[in-house]
Amino acid sequence: MVLAVLLAAPLVSGPAVAAGFMVRENSAEALATSYAGNGSRASGPNTVFSNPAGMTRLAADGFEGGAAVILPSMTFSGSASQATPMGAVPLAGNTGGDSGRAALIPNAYGVMRLSEDVSAGIAVTAPFGNANEYDSNWVGRYLGTKTAAVSADINPSIAWQIDDAWSVGAGLSAQYLKLDVTSAINQAAIFGAPGMPDASYRFKASDWAFGYNLGLLVDLGGTRVGLTYRSSTHHKIEGSLDFTGASPLLGMISGAASAKAQLPATTGLSVTSEITPDLSVSAELQFTQWSVFKNVVIQSQNPPFPNVQGYRDSWMVAVGGVYKLDDQWSIKSGIAFDETPVTSRYRAVSLADTDRYLLGVGAEVRLTDSMTMEAAWGHSFAFNRPNMNSSVNNTDGITRSVTLNGRYDINVDILAVSFRYAI
Repeated sequence: MVLAVLLAAPLVSGPAVAAGFMVRENSAEALATSYAGNGSRASGPNTVFSNPAGMTRLAADGFEGGAAVILPSMTFSGSASQATPMGAVPLAGNTGGDSGRAALIPNAYGVMRLSEDVSAGIAVTAPFGNANEYDSNWVGRYLGTKTAAVSADINPSIAWQIDDAWSVGAGLSAQYLKLDVTSAINQAAIFGAPGMPDASYRFKASDWAFGYNLGLLVDLGGTRVGLTYRSSTHHKIEGSLDFTGASPLLGMISGAASAKAQLPATTGLSVTSEITPDLSVSAELQFTQWSVFKNVVIQSQNPPFPNVQGYRDSWMVAVGGVYKLDDQWSIKSGIAFDETPVTSRYRAVSLADTDRYLLGVGAEVRLTDSMTMEAAWGHSFAFNRPNMNSSVNNTDGITRSVTLNGRYDINVDILAVSFRYAI
């Protein structure tokens, strides 16, 4: 199972469903409760990723695997104008169609108790991802036509139960990141030759980087409190920058290229309380240090291609609960508010993000004494219709002659399924 996810995760190409391009959909349980209690519930092997200290609280060794299917819709309504010596004129093209792309995000976990007080585990997830693709003739094609950022994270961890109340855990992450960006080049504006066909460039690169995570879990007798930290990762992605249809007079050179990208650290505070033997409620507060993600500059034999991001730090807060119907069935639900790190000043067509509410529901069924299945549905409600009108990124970065104005309508549905097997 772990090998299958390791092979599949780098191929995942989907939209971000957490604010920014973080992907939190790493289990059906997480989706069902809108991530409330991720760092304190410690009810299955998925705790390896969310809080490794929780491994010591599991009743048995075991495995967990599953996947989330993300079904997004992102449509633009607006127009673009082309600056000319006679003044701005409308740019020909369409609104890009639905640029959202469905995606499959796999995950796998394993936990083994090494001694009475020490447990070890491994998590394989896809913690970051974003993709969109517009029609080739859309009015914003000089700002971007395709973006795909995909990742895979291999995270072995170890945990120690200090006493009946306190547990600590730590892990190391080997993280793969791949970036694929395509944009049109407005040769008609560069050469002052109306009707000249567009050129395009494609930057495709990847990298492995390393980080770590820490977890603390305290059991206060019916209430568990978790504190977690996952470090940032510093990527230097290397690959190629290639041009298609470019006039030789542009002087562009296809070849090796690279860029630096720092992905954010996350700190979490989580509480789960057993209200009755059948009912537990959870809350989660997460802070993500997105302000480290400022600029992505493509370096090659050509002049630098800057991508101004200007992200800010963001918060997520969630509440949820689990109700046990009987010895076989449980139902789960949660709601969350997820703040975007994207500001109106720096919004880009690659990720026209906004604050959002998240709603999740799900059910768990015990199939046998050792096997459990869980399914969940979640929906992301955009807080508003994000617009490009005041963004520094609404003008193309090469000629500075095309300006895009308009708004986005964004909706995302997520389906997830998980299987657990206790040894």
